[in-house]
Amino acid sequence: MSRTIGDKSDYDFLEEFTKSEAAPYTTAPWLLSDFTQDCWTIKTNHQTPYEINWKIPLWDQSLLTDSKNDILLSSLKHLIIISANGVHQEFSNLSPVSQNRRLAHTFRIIDYLLIHAKDYRLVEFGLGGLDSDDLKAILNQISSSPTSDETVYSWRSHVSKFCNEACSKLTEAEQQEIFLNYPDMLELNLNEEDKLALDIELSNIPKIRASLMKAGLYYGNPNNGYVVNTILLSSLIYPGTIYGRQTSKTGFTILNFYPKGQNYYREFASVKVYSNETNKLLRGPYFNYRHTLITTSRLSTLSLPHPSDTDAIADYIPVLAEPGRIRSVPSANLLRLFRRSIEFHIQHGREVLNGFIRIAGYCKAKSIKMYEISNPEFLRLIGSELRALGVSKLGFSVRRGNRPSKYAQDKYYKNLRSNHGLLELIYVYLGSAQLVIGILMARRADELVTLDTLNCLDKSNSWLNFSLAKSTQKAFGMRQRESRPIDAIAVEMIEELRRLQKILKRLGVIHNLKNLFATPLLSGDSGLEDCTTHLYNRHLDLACDYFESDLNDAGERYYVRQHQLRRFFAIMFFYTNSFGDLDTLRWMLGHHDVEHVWHYLTESLGPNELRGAGARYFTDLAKEDRLDNYRDLQQLLYSTFGTSTFKLIDEYKIEAYLEAILEEGKARIEPQFYTNENGKFMRVLFIINREEL
Repeated sequence: MSRTIGDKSDYDFLEEFTKSEAAPYTTAPWLLSDFTQDCWTIKTNHQTPYEINWKIPLWDQSLLTDSKNDILLSSLKHLIIISANGVHQEFSNLSPVSQNRRLAHTFRIIDYLLIHAKDYRLVEFGLGGLDSDDLKAILNQISSSPTSDETVYSWRSHVSKFCNEACSKLTEAEQQEIFLNYPDMLELNLNEEDKLALDIELSNIPKIRASLMKAGLYYGNPNNGYVVNTILLSSLIYPGTIYGRQTSKTGFTILNFYPKGQNYYREFASVKVYSNETNKLLRGPYFNYRHTLITTSRLSTLSLPHPSDTDAIADYIPVLAEPGRIRSVPSANLLRLFRRSIEFHIQHGREVLNGFIRIAGYCKAKSIKMYEISNPEFLRLIGSELRALGVSKLGFSVRRGNRPSKYAQDKYYKNLRSNHGLLELIYVYLGSAQLVIGILMARRADELVTLDTLNCLDKSNSWLNFSLAKSTQKAFGMRQRESRPIDAIAVEMIEELRRLQKILKRLGVIHNLKNLFATPLLSGDSGLEDCTTHLYNRHLDLACDYFESDLNDAGERYYVRQHQLRRFFAIMFFYTNSFGDLDTLRWMLGHHDVEHVWHYLTESLGPNELRGAGARYFTDLAKEDRLDNYRDLQQLLYSTFGTSTFKLIDEYKIEAYLEAILEEGKARIEPQFYTNENGKFMRVLFIINREEL
């Protein structure tokens, strides 16, 4: 018998303690609101929280939040916590980016269930109406395409239906009034790549544009064009979802129109970065989706309806896409881009940045927008050197009071390479800096995109400081800080970008320093915007067009990406050591010992990247008929491709074959270091494991 003090038991505090514990699967670090609320507030890697509103209509006209649907609502809420946070909270310390990815996959599964709620009889039976066949069918559908736009939301068919219905409801009077205000709607580019992507008549495009404008579904302005807002469109098409109705989706450029001419983003079609063309889902996203469905069994611990046999999908894997191999950019092309970028920096970099500083400072002092400056005043301010270079206007996409003539694509890029636009030259300089720094440092893209302007260099200006990518596991979402030695030419470019921002801040153009590759707005609005992955790649694209990166046989341009530059960094190691030009790489890395260079590479790059670099190196040798010192490899390629002259063989077939046998352990590439009277050297060995072939 317990003792009492007054009217209370000595153990009453245990009851209070038990009451204070949260019910299972009702809390998560990313959930900022109470589990029971009809609108959840969630914070992951977004700057501001976003909401998940559970008050949505179901197929029977009831709301998910109605009392009759309490069991279904509770099941879906608990499922999100269990799947995204982990059965035992094992995912609670993931980085915000990883948490957001897990949540997105879970939300899409729930959206799929809600879209098909009538078929699965969710209102009557909750998730208990799902059996193993249903679960497999869901996984088959989700894995049938690489994009959830189609597998979960059937986006193209729904947009087609919406457009056709909206078009049929538009009156002739409404149509003519909208065309009067937006005459450019009538223009069609019959070369649009996606003109048949929607199930609509091409002749109806102007009227469909007008109906979308009437519905308020465009964003933009006459300067940059009008683009369909896919978030607003989703909110109309998918009112009965919690996630799909508020997320952007694939746009259809045939529906967009550009009163002042389209802003071109690439001069040519791009050489594909990955080797495989797939119409299936990758393994990583698939496993996230499957995990969500498997965890529905955990609802049984909460006495909630759950699928009858989740064990049937525990190891279920339909046909999935294999990860694509990164295609290397021809080494000669990258070397030329590297050289041209350095030349642009040395010859024009400072003057281009100074021209922007003078214009931005003048406009700030006069309290006018940059796009409001008169052209004579602009030409006076930029100075004689930029005028001699060819600069004649602020930019091609800048707002103007009078409507300029539209740029044809060939004219746009001719003007770009003639240096007519100052803002475009800023982008070229940013792209040049990214090319040089990207090659020299061999870092991952997100490590460079987020470089801190003020602190990215150490006090000696000989080390680059960055946040290490893929380093957040067991680190409470905080990325580790790392430093690597950096070459003087890269430091020069970083210092120029730092100088730009410091002066702009001193002039009051910006209030705080942005990240290193912060970007002026091509529209001519004042200030800078923080660099994003999209803008980082945009800078690279414009630099590739400006410097005229090579075209392949299909007329596609090599638009480089940072992971290709990482591989090129390793390719240079093989090249410079094989052909006696090691001093180039030593200069770039600041190492004097060839073996030290190799150790630096193995620390900076993973095995896959080193194998890919080796495969590319030997592919180049094969294409150049330089395999005389590699008789075994020459014979292997002969037996595979049936010829000893490899110039006519598709280079990607050779590269993919070599990368495959290296990955499978049938061959390996090793450096062999040796010392003679002239110092330490290295030869590259290609060792074939004949027992495995």
